[in-house]
Amino acid sequence: MHLWFSCLWLYCVECWEDPRLDLEALKLTPDDTMLIITSAGCNALDHVLAGAKHVYCIDRNPCQNALMELKIAAIKELDYPTFWKMWGDGLLPGFTRDVYPRLRPRLSAPAQEFWDNHSHYFDGSWFRASFYFRACSGALAWLIKVYLLAVPGLWPATYDLLRSKSVEEQEKIYKTRIEKKLWNPVVKKIVENSATLSGIGVPVAQQNLLSAEMNIGKFLRDSLETILIRLPIQDNYFWRVYMEGKYFPDCCPEYCKEANFQKLKKVVDNISVHTTTVSEFLREHKGPKISKFILLDHMDWMADKPMLLRDEWQEIVEQCTDNAQFLWRSAAKETDFVNQTAVYYKGKKTTVGEICDFDTPLAERLHAIDRVHTYTSFHIASLKKN
Repeated sequence: MHLWFSCLWLYCVECWEDPRLDLEALKLTPDDTMLIITSAGCNALDHVLAGAKHVYCIDRNPCQNALMELKIAAIKELDYPTFWKMWGDGLLPGFTRDVYPRLRPRLSAPAQEFWDNHSHYFDGSWFRASFYFRACSGALAWLIKVYLLAVPGLWPATYDLLRSKSVEEQEKIYKTRIEKKLWNPVVKKIVENSATLSGIGVPVAQQNLLSAEMNIGKFLRDSLETILIRLPIQDNYFWRVYMEGKYFPDCCPEYCKEANFQKLKKVVDNISVHTTTVSEFLREHKGPKISKFILLDHMDWMADKPMLLRDEWQEIVEQCTDNAQFLWRSAAKETDFVNQTAVYYKGKKTTVGEICDFDTPLAERLHAIDRVHTYTSFHIASLKKN
């Protein structure tokens, strides 16, 4: 099977980690170089806006990197109103005919191959018109939107909740107009089915981490209710885009804001995109050592493959600065499978947990206000000072 087709379903159109947490945890300086898992590229753009000297975007999925390259090309080539139609509205009629030919020369050959076949995602149609209803997470979002529209009264209530001005108003709408209609027996069955998680790209290893500690269905319901009734929804662009298929000027990622657009044009060249694994990239890396590592949740995928984790962390400790920081998220509350990973550091055999200091109070405080709220834990670690 061609690589594009094997990866196409399992890519996301938006990052699913809250960069507000990362930026508070990392406290970037102009000297910091970063490694980040690309995902949809939104957060990498946030970090280069925040002043990182260089951001290495690493992803073994070429679809994710093709998306990142298209964002970079659009920043360089387009004016802001056109850029907003693409990434804010998720809809730019005539994109394939009028705009894509201007962006294509700025893409790598693999990214050109991908977008030659998928530029119609931005053209719009009556069926899943928004770009944000495409790909893995987008398809799920579209199905959720169809369900909300199909149940009498559910979409108007959801629409009103998304425009609430306080968590008290959110809770009132949810309790009186949404809760009973949303959580019917069919929905509960779907949420608790592991096939549903597999279908949206959650690997078995990560499902096992979650199910070992709690009921998956209850966790997902608790997470959604935290988002809807305990955290302010006004600036939660993660969930609003998947419910409405677009961003709003007062509720969008930093890279979409008009105030940041000209700055992005000046700093976007401080991002480089690499289709490979973290281990392979670091093994070949000849540039300056890296001070910040944002590893998302990808180590969950290797929870049952300790050899791969060991190889990755060995490369990390060999290519990191003496004051390096590491962030990761997990479906597990305790990531002992990471902490117990064996590494050689400064000539001695040790473990990741032994060479790192963990800022658990800060991690727990930030995790509680995470606008995405789909992970069980958030971890902030730094290399111990000798």
